[in-house]
Amino acid sequence: MKRTRWLSAILAALMLFSLAACGKGDDEAKDPNLLQIGDYTLLYKDACIMEDYAGEDAIVLTLDFTNNTQKNAAYIGSIVEFPVQNQQELEFTAVYISADSDKMVSDGQMMDVAPGETLEIKTAFVLKDMTSEVEIRFEELIGDKSASLTIDPSTLKKETPGDSTGTSVVGGKGATAEGSSTVGSGETLLDWWNGDWYGWWMMTGCSGYYEDMEGDWWDICGTIDIGDDNIGTVVLWDEDYTKDDPMVSASVSLSEAGTGEYGTMMSEGGWFTDIDLGHADWIVDPGLLDYEDMIHIDGYYENGDDAFFYDIYLRPWGTYWDDMDAEDQPYYYDDWYLPLIGAGKSMPDSISVG
Repeated sequence: MKRTRWLSAILAALMLFSLAACGKGDDEAKDPNLLQIGDYTLLYKDACIMEDYAGEDAIVLTLDFTNNTQKNAAYIGSIVEFPVQNQQELEFTAVYISADSDKMVSDGQMMDVAPGETLEIKTAFVLKDMTSEVEIRFEELIGDKSASLTIDPSTLKKETPGDSTGTSVVGGKGATAEGSSTVGSGETLLDWWNGDWYGWWMMTGCSGYYEDMEGDWWDICGTIDIGDDNIGTVVLWDEDYTKDDPMVSASVSLSEAGTGEYGTMMSEGGWFTDIDLGHADWIVDPGLLDYEDMIHIDGYYENGDDAFFYDIYLRPWGTYWDDMDAEDQPYYYDDWYLPLIGAGKSMPDSISVG
């Protein structure tokens, strides 16, 4: 800068100093616990150590989830978590709010949050040890924005079930679980889910080895077995598999939270054909469907260049599908299924036709 106008130079210097001071103050005021992830904001509030359903030590995080989109959004359908300790990914786990309750601390993850509103949620992971730092990366489910937290479990207090519970709305009416009442007692809820199921499944968006299978579909049978602790299994087999040699074996959890009276079933582990299933790969909420007594399982298969989306529609064995058009019924509905249920037969361990 030429020094011909000393007054202008002094004023410019003062302005630069002022701007620099403001910038420094903004950096210092920034809350490291406030994470911006695309259209969502997470505020890390607290963490503790609790025992999970299996008696293992779990780290339980408390977060404020703010939905800055223009439509309702649930945490579990918006954010994906990647917790790592000692370079190993930690498993999501079920932690109950009290010893005699079937509600989990993480149930709030499935509640809808209205635009501009905030919901306190919790999430829990099984620790590898009690001393090594845990880094949790939060990513958009759809998008590429992410942010991370690092927590030292050795600094956290250990709490017993009942000390840290529930969810709360910050800012009014934001969190909604419309129609989330359960079917009477927990036993009745389990009665609805547990048992034999029949339907069909389809592949779409196929690539690689499966490219020629675009739109193909098969009949499918399955068994759901969930215990009093709301943890259980789903076993599925189509025309090329059997119950003893199934296509799918998934570990699942059941929550009372959901858009309807039957709550929500979620995958926690297991496998689909030759790939692993993880926490929340399946989020099965019957309240979202237009038909009664039906569940829809959707997911994505990817193994190298081979990939496809899958949709599985199931109804309890013995249910008539007369409320649906013929093209929406299983392929062998008339020729195989109806004769069996008409004769009062239980579901076979394989689909044998022709």
